[in-house]
Amino acid sequence: MNGRSMNALRVVGLCATLPLVLAACLAHPPAPVSERSLVDGPMPDVYAVQKYDTLYSVAWRYELDVVDLAARNGIKAPYVIKTGQRIALTGMGPPPPLPKPAVQPAKPPEPATPVATDRPVEPGKAVVTAKAPPVVVPVPVAKPLVVPKPTVTTPEAPRSTPTAPPQSADPVPTAPPAKPAVADPTPASAQPEVPPTVTDGGWRRPVAAKPVRGFGGSSKGLDYSLRTGTTIQAATSGVVVYAGPGLGGFRHLVIVKASERHLVAYGVNVRPNVKEGDTVRRGDAIARAGSGATGGQFHFEVRDRGKPIDPNSLLGS
Repeated sequence: MNGRSMNALRVVGLCATLPLVLAACLAHPPAPVSERSLVDGPMPDVYAVQKYDTLYSVAWRYELDVVDLAARNGIKAPYVIKTGQRIALTGMGPPPPLPKPAVQPAKPPEPATPVATDRPVEPGKAVVTAKAPPVVVPVPVAKPLVVPKPTVTTPEAPRSTPTAPPQSADPVPTAPPAKPAVADPTPASAQPEVPPTVTDGGWRRPVAAKPVRGFGGSSKGLDYSLRTGTTIQAATSGVVVYAGPGLGGFRHLVIVKASERHLVAYGVNVRPNVKEGDTVRRGDAIARAGSGATGGQFHFEVRDRGKPIDPNSLLGS
């Protein structure tokens, strides 16, 4: 067999084994980790509130400062919004209300038409024209004024010294005076206070693993691919202001208000351990990574007055 035949056999063998190699590679694809916090399309001028929305999640979606967004729409703390409410994302002042349908005025009643008579007139008699009956306007009759009779008070005769009433065998105990009601100092609608900013020592990394994608470019935070059972911890203390459907692809999103300027987000594909209104401390468990291709994906993000910042600048090396 010459050399040309040997080369032809090698090419045929390579082509036969290539599909097997590709199938083996596709059998175990790497877990995709992509940026999940972006919103497709430009920001609209007006946003209609959807189910599960909070003002914090709306501000997060469009990278707005929640304080500025609330002031633009005249929404007072604790920033309660309702489904269907229209929120102005741009411009000044709340969006104008929808125009009401015009109401046509009622038509005035038509005057009565006199009915002509065809009764024959006898000779020698004058014709009498019927007149419209006079309109009688009822005049209210004043009721006679009734003057109450003066009450004559007869002076009472001086009483003798009262005697103590006979005591019963079983005296009835008197109830103690009721204590004044005290208002609840922390109503349910009020949110716990947060500091103006987080101190330098108030941050920690949410997980010990190394991120598979860092901050920069189209990435607004840090992306991780965690092992099953890895605990995702709170990077700083704060109040949970949103815990609901994820934005941009994650099944669940938790937003924690850490200070008046900082919001921290945890995007996971497993059910979180916290709910809206909970107070979390630095190191508390937010969620635990699950199994499967997407169960270990975790997105961590920090916003400063609505804008994404590099978490490494706060967490350190």
